[in-house]
Amino acid sequence: MDVTRRDDVVAGMLSSAVEAAAIASALADTRAATPAEALALDPARAAVLRGVPDIERVLEELWAERRARSGHLASVLGQAASAATGSTRDWTDVGDEAMIAQGRSSALMATVILQRIAPAYGVLRGDAPARALDVGTGVGAIALALAEGVIALQVTGIDIAERPLELAERRLAEVASEPASRIRLRRQDVTTLGDEAAYDLVWVPVPFLPDGIVDAALARASAALRPGGLLVLGTRPDVAHPRSAVTAAWVAESSGGGTLTTSEVEKRVAALGLQEIQRFATVPGGPVLVAARAE
Repeated sequence: MDVTRRDDVVAGMLSSAVEAAAIASALADTRAATPAEALALDPARAAVLRGVPDIERVLEELWAERRARSGHLASVLGQAASAATGSTRDWTDVGDEAMIAQGRSSALMATVILQRIAPAYGVLRGDAPARALDVGTGVGAIALALAEGVIALQVTGIDIAERPLELAERRLAEVASEPASRIRLRRQDVTTLGDEAAYDLVWVPVPFLPDGIVDAALARASAALRPGGLLVLGTRPDVAHPRSAVTAAWVAESSGGGTLTTSEVEKRVAALGLQEIQRFATVPGGPVLVAARAE
């Protein structure tokens, strides 16, 4: 490859990364009430976005879930940047604001659980008392969204890291709402979880778990379910393009996470004896949720 060709390839890759960052920025811009405003507000950003084919349509299609879409893009870009420098081996190494932003974007998972998954399985209905476990609760965004969505739900959030739990405690205290009062947080490694037949719903974000501990984590999460309870797992989507799969795996490992895809996780769930395994899509390129019922 000659020098000009090499430089053109590198420049193209850098432009694509910056364009993705500009889209994330536009979606996250709280000054904008519409995609057109987001496109017009910042002239320098707009100049970048105008290089994206059919950018008006792209922003329109992403706008309904703008916060989740922006958070997902920012999270992937941040992980890739850390992988490039070798500066981060764990997602908790990011700053507080970045951690909170990632947590807020993850609240989309609670929306999918409450609006699509729970009704499909007939769980968390009405005002019947219920208990949920949020594994890897981070800053508590999913735990709070679940508590807000189900009036009689008691939520336990666990995380192996101390710093996000401190942020979660602070955020729940600031909210000071009735749903927040139904959330309990504790520092806990899911592989040592001792709760047995205690929960109606257990959420586990598998991409945040190193591959080597997934089997132990799923076994403990499954044991924590009451009969008829629901295990819901965030998973990395199956990727048909080999290059996409390779890049996703490298970024995941660089941030201390795992590489297992939806199909690989489903096999593990089936091996545990759980029933009625189903997939639920989130946003394009985002996690695929796998749900299964305990006997």
